[in-house]
Amino acid sequence: MASFRIRFYPDDCETVVDEGKTLLEAAREANVYVGAICGGEGSCGKCRVIVRQGDVEGESTEFLTRGEIRRGYVLACQVRPRSDLEVEVPPESRLVGYEGIGTDSERFRDFTHRGAERPAESLAPVIEKLYLCLPEPTLDNPTADQERLLEAVSKKRPGPLQIGLKITRELPRRLRNLERKKSSWNWTWNGCATAIVAPRTEVNEILDVESGDTSDRSFGLALDIGTTTLVAHLVDLNTGTTREAAAKYNSQIRYGADVISRINSARQGDGEGLMHRAIIQDLDTLIGDLVQRAHVGRKDIYCVVAAGNTAMLHFLLGLEADLIRLTPFVPSAASPPPVRAGEVSIGIHPRGILYSMPMVGSFVGGDVTAGILSSGMHRNDEISLLLDIGTNGEVVLGNKEFLVSCSASAGPAFEGGSVSCGMRATSGAIDSVRIDPDDLSVSATTIDGGAPLGLCGTGLLEALSEMFLAGILDRSGRFQVDLAPDRFRVSADDGRPEFILVPNQESGNDRDVAIGESDVENLIRTKGSIYAAVDSLTCSVGISFDDIQKIYIAGAFGNRLDVGSCINIGLLPDLPPKRIEFIGNSSLAGAKAVMLSRRMLEEVHEIRDQISYQELMVDPGYMEKFTSACFLPHTDLSRFPSVVQHLKGK
Repeated sequence: MASFRIRFYPDDCETVVDEGKTLLEAAREANVYVGAICGGEGSCGKCRVIVRQGDVEGESTEFLTRGEIRRGYVLACQVRPRSDLEVEVPPESRLVGYEGIGTDSERFRDFTHRGAERPAESLAPVIEKLYLCLPEPTLDNPTADQERLLEAVSKKRPGPLQIGLKITRELPRRLRNLERKKSSWNWTWNGCATAIVAPRTEVNEILDVESGDTSDRSFGLALDIGTTTLVAHLVDLNTGTTREAAAKYNSQIRYGADVISRINSARQGDGEGLMHRAIIQDLDTLIGDLVQRAHVGRKDIYCVVAAGNTAMLHFLLGLEADLIRLTPFVPSAASPPPVRAGEVSIGIHPRGILYSMPMVGSFVGGDVTAGILSSGMHRNDEISLLLDIGTNGEVVLGNKEFLVSCSASAGPAFEGGSVSCGMRATSGAIDSVRIDPDDLSVSATTIDGGAPLGLCGTGLLEALSEMFLAGILDRSGRFQVDLAPDRFRVSADDGRPEFILVPNQESGNDRDVAIGESDVENLIRTKGSIYAAVDSLTCSVGISFDDIQKIYIAGAFGNRLDVGSCINIGLLPDLPPKRIEFIGNSSLAGAKAVMLSRRMLEEVHEIRDQISYQELMVDPGYMEKFTSACFLPHTDLSRFPSVVQHLKGK
């Protein structure tokens, strides 16, 4: 079998692949990121690369213009090398910039959250370091070292205790100053040591015993295992403060943008192992960065609290994830018990503990229970709504009396997928759009101020809102081309009109940044799915939107949303803006709350037991609600009086 040498630019990485493998597979082997939202199935058109030298075979013209084909563009998932190659990955197909961050990073300011710090006097962290001075054994009191330790710990931490054989073996040396002389030992009693104690379901475990007083160095790691981004905070368990923070893109992105694509990839060969190792390698990078900047050791980190959706937590734990996507959608575990972090290869203290936030089901995960805990909605009399908008739109409605949840299959549109000009929130992504209703001129800003390459989720929502308010779109999502024929072009793919937001001479890749009618349809379906999910939950408990006193919007995506735009298109109910609150990374906030309070650890499991899950696929009224929501803003305009007023005032 022939093999070919492939060099990727601008990374300047090289790999050798066997005949028959695609360029996308070659990029993965070279550890080069190439956008492939669909996971390599050829349905998204995002894995565009340029073959600078060499020959390929395969059909890859569906998403490319004639000019791009002449310049050597191909879809990496659809072509295979026929010779050695030199391949360029253009900016729109790369994750440009923002690979790692520190606490002061402006880009990742969204990953902070309210309530991050807890007063030291109120701390009751899950990991407790107890400094103990044990009395020296005597002939009158010859109590064994282990029992002597357990008795001292139980006075400070009542309840069942357990200690491992390894710690018991080492205990005599930890309590004594030992000196070997020839064939015997000389020793003096020290007796002062620090016991590290952690809750393990029904018992407290003595994780380790350290000689002397080490109680001033105790750290935990709070994790948000996101589908797109992994965020880690190094928390001082003695003060409740965040010493350092770091984030990076989830390396699983190369296998697909959404969890279903990744689960499908995990079914191939050693796919499950690849998914697990990708997360562990990412975490190892983050931990290494954190401990270096904080000047602490990995052994000073005694616990990890991880929040994430159900699939991400399954990949982290190495659990079978395939059943998540199959009827009746049963995960391998919903409330995994605490495990040794080393069992899943997380590089902290060898006996450190990993706590996973409990999950409700296959599509309502530990990030949602963490969000409920962080928002406090489960403690209030008023009815609140929690929205976590991403590839899946998780929705929770309730108060201290009830909690009901569901998941809307939103699709990847808000993540930049299934939209021709969509991209992730990286360099060159348009995040804000304004259209002058008089001359239809467009002004747009990008995340980093650079030349536009495409639109991220917030830019797409604002563009949809602005086009609707300016009359470019009618309520069904059809373009009104006669308003400004010179601002439109005809799609080479389906012959339908596209509205040009940024002409090619002003973009960063010599391509028009344009939105087509098919893109609009995808966005409307996505927002319609989320709105219909909220509508279904309110109907299921017999309340109206007006009864909702607070809407909490979680996640980094939520922090950049324009509330007016979301109401204009019918993504959010038409409620007073003061009722809408952005709570940032509530997944991480919940993980930190659990880390700093044993009561919160108990409470998040109580929340999980309190939530009822509504499967929209078996809700007879959901499809009717969804169909009604697939208009701008809705078929029933009486639901959106502020939008009607705005349109009348044009």
